[in-house]
Amino acid sequence: MASERITTAAGGIVWRKRPGSARPEPRIEVLVVHRPSYDDWTFPKGKTDPGESLQATAVREIGEETGIRVRLGHPLQDLSYPVNDGIKQVSYWCAHAVGADEAAPFVPNKEVDEIRWISLREARDLLTYAHDVSLLEEFDELRDRQAHRSRTLIVLRHAKAAPRSSDVDDLDRPLTAGGAERAVALVPLLGAYGVLRVVSSPAVRCARTVEPYAHSISTFLEIDDRLAEDTNPSSVQRSIAALMDRKKPVVVSTHRPTLPWVLEAIGVDLQDLAPGEAVVVHHRKGHVLATERLL
Repeated sequence: MASERITTAAGGIVWRKRPGSARPEPRIEVLVVHRPSYDDWTFPKGKTDPGESLQATAVREIGEETGIRVRLGHPLQDLSYPVNDGIKQVSYWCAHAVGADEAAPFVPNKEVDEIRWISLREARDLLTYAHDVSLLEEFDELRDRQAHRSRTLIVLRHAKAAPRSSDVDDLDRPLTAGGAERAVALVPLLGAYGVLRVVSSPAVRCARTVEPYAHSISTFLEIDDRLAEDTNPSSVQRSIAALMDRKKPVVVSTHRPTLPWVLEAIGVDLQDLAPGEAVVVHHRKGHVLATERLL
């Protein structure tokens, strides 16, 4: 018997602070969309393009359907349900609306003809599908703990580099061709989380891994000697503590020997990352709320 075809897709619960709210903890609104082809109310989502990451899909599809730019935060449950040609598997994130796009007039498109910013209570009544209501309940539980407002720190092992050689100083070892391709492929992945700070060990292979992304957002690359291969645990601890204290999403590019100290400083179990792989840490007030692995 042939296995059922699995179609992957991604989207998010897009949220914003309610405009004009003066409360100490402002009420929030979530975005729901109406699809004329199904006559339903749901959350924005769509299928992945060939070779596209789920994170990039979520940001792209939300933008295409609603005209709103988002950055991904805390992950939500994956949903699977039957469709005509098999099973659709959808990955979701809390997605914070950024910029002024949410205030711009909505332009209907072939997928979505209406959007609404509404309260969570109104969303429960309006959503068409039970699985979307379940997703909303998960989001509401995160909101109760303010976890929907988590900060993001991405810990990245540098992409594949040239072998060690007596002819080249270790700090100057470049990326291989495959490593350089991975550095370019990381651009939409890091962009999906809205990374605004780019920090690297002084080694060329670490810096070159995140240079394409830094260039894509027109920011400078911060070099931190405390993340070098010959560092020590106390130096790493000070570096990571400073980064976790900042609100802006940040990526840190470092080395395999340094990773155990970095992850220990964050409070994350050791993960065996291959060259060019990363772990996304969602945290708030010094507490790790969730992690994701970027392959």
